[in-house]
Amino acid sequence: MSFTSILLFGLAIFAIGLLLIFLLNSRPAKKKSTDRSKRQTPAVPPAPKVYTETAFLLQKIDQRRRIMDEYHHTKITDVHFELVFQLENGEQLLLQCSKTAHMDMPFRKNGVLTYCDGRLIRFKTSEKVISEGYTVPEL
Repeated sequence: MSFTSILLFGLAIFAIGLLLIFLLNSRPAKKKSTDRSKRQTPAVPPAPKVYTETAFLLQKIDQRRRIMDEYHHTKITDVHFELVFQLENGEQLLLQCSKTAHMDMPFRKNGVLTYCDGRLIRFKTSEKVISEGYTVPEL
């Protein structure tokens, strides 16, 4: 091969390389979407449902763990209060509550029970309203 043919071959390779670089970089860039409806928003959990039903108190459950040390000192831990209600349709419902609501809750009374996610919100009888943490006499 002669020097001229080698030079022409090198120039052809160089030209093809430049052409490939030009073609690869000249692709249209992807446009950023400005449409807000297509954007993904973080999932927001739905608000918990609050239920209100007529109920009758069946049981009060008080669970405590007592710990005694070698000196016979007693300590109460893991206090847990629950109430068992019977609803109008005959179902039994177990709800967690505070100590105050547990102590103030009357037996053998029908009332309007409001609860959410297994927790007592309010129990309204003809005499008083028992709520988480306080009791209000009915006027």
